[in-house]
Order: sequence, then structure tokens, then C-alpha cells
Amino acid sequence: MTVLDALSDRFADLIAESCDRGRILHDLPSPGISSVADAYAVQDRIFARMTKPGAVAAGWFASATNASMRVQLGLEEPYAARWRPGRIVEAPVEPLSVGPLGLGLELEVCFELAADLPPRSAPYGEPEVLAAVAAVRPGIEMVVSCFADWMTQKPLNLVAEGGPEQLLVIGPAVTRWSSLPLDALPVTLTVDGQEAAVGSSGQVMAGPASVLVWLANHAARRGEGLRRGQVCNTGMCAPVFFASPGQRVQADFGPLGRVDLDLAAESGAPTRTAEPANMEEDR
Repeated sequence: MTVLDALSDRFADLIAESCDRGRILHDLPSPGISSVADAYAVQDRIFARMTKPGAVAAGWFASATNASMRVQLGLEEPYAARWRPGRIVEAPVEPLSVGPLGLGLELEVCFELAADLPPRSAPYGEPEVLAAVAAVRPGIEMVVSCFADWMTQKPLNLVAEGGPEQLLVIGPAVTRWSSLPLDALPVTLTVDGQEAAVGSSGQVMAGPASVLVWLANHAARRGEGLRRGQVCNTGMCAPVFFASPGQRVQADFGPLGRVDLDLAAESGAPTRTAEPANMEEDR
């Protein structure tokens, strides 16, 4: 084992244990993570530690697809991570707990895939990627991080963590989506009946479809590619909202639909298990 492998294992163990115990980290021990490639190596180890051997990702998420978020984090491009099995759930769901690590809510356009986009040397273009889409769904990403002040955290720490305790709550599948203005959907977050955040799907790169293309090529470079049945969310379309126990949340994506979510009245342990959405039956 190389020194780099040993460090990656150490950081992966520390992050996974912190997530599991609901313990906040302010930083990783020196020397820390020095490159994006090293951060993804840690992320891979965390995914392996927190899933069964041979587990296939339920989907992928792209983060920092909003230009202002990239500026805030100091990133030149978005970053991505795989969803663990059981972390994508279809609304309606039982009230979900706000755990000790806190909870941010992001409104995101999600794509459900009907075909594989496997690794290859040539990059994927938008027509080919969109031809692999079965449905588009509204979604709320429940952002959980073991790192303190994650909005201003070292970006490589966030890439390494990869959101293993997060959840994605998705709304109804829209299979006839080609006529939707995917790059100009109005997005509104309402909390306890009061408007909490507004935005547009146009706030992510050149629109959600461009993010999906970026994800397809990112996953291909990682040697996995995207797979049929996976769900990919494409970044926040409105400012993040930091939730509190007992709140009732509604995410409205205009013609794409909406997602309703209730948060449990008392804080509790992070939500660890959930039934995965049955995408096959939806089609």
C-alpha cells in the first residue's frame, strides 16, 4: 500500500465514521487532500465502505452546477458523486428527520434513464444523452454533510465526502417531457405556507440537460458510465434552504410538477434506510 492509499483509507474511515455517528468535522487532518483525483479516490472508498460488495449506484448527482456556488467554493467545474442504493425515494414519504448534521434543501431537476451510457473514448453529446432519458422528475435533494460550514468548506473535502448521508426525494415522472422548457422552468420553495426561495432551472450551467451531458461524460471517465434505471439530479435551481424539524415543504417546478415533504417534529438520527423508488413500474 502506498502512502497515498493509506491516507485515502484514513480519510475515508474518518468521514464515514463521522457521518455514521452524526459528528461534525471542521477539516481533515494534515496534510489533507491535495487534488481532485485524490478526493475522488476517497469518495470511492467511502461508497465501498457504506454499501454491499458489488453495489451499483442508484444514480448520480452533480453539485456546484450553479455558477455562484462554484465561485463560493472556488471550483472551476462541478463535481459529482454516486447515490447509494436506498437513498432515492419517491414522494409521498413518511416525515423525515432532521439529524444532528443538519439539513439543507435544494430544488433540482432529475433525469431517469432508459438506457445505458457506458464508458467510451469519444465524449457524449446532448442528443445522444437525451435519447437515453425515460422521464424527467422534480426533486428535493436533502443535503447532509459531516463538515462544518459546508457552504464555505474546502471544496476538496466536499468532493471526497460525496454526500453519503443525503437523500433525494423525487416527484412524479413526466415521460412526455420534450416540450418542456427544461432550461427555463420556474422553481419555488414554500415552507409552512410561506415562500422561502425562488429560482429557475436556467441557473444550472446551460440548463439541466447540459448538466446531464456533463455527468454522462464524468461517469464515463470514471470507468462506470450511467446505467438504465438510474436517477441523476442536476444541481440547485434556487438558493439552498436550511430546514428545521416540523416544517412542511413544497417544491413547485411549474409544468414539471411539484414535490411535497414533511419533516419530523423532533430531531433524530439521520434517515438511513428507505425503499428505493421503483422506476420500472413508473414507465
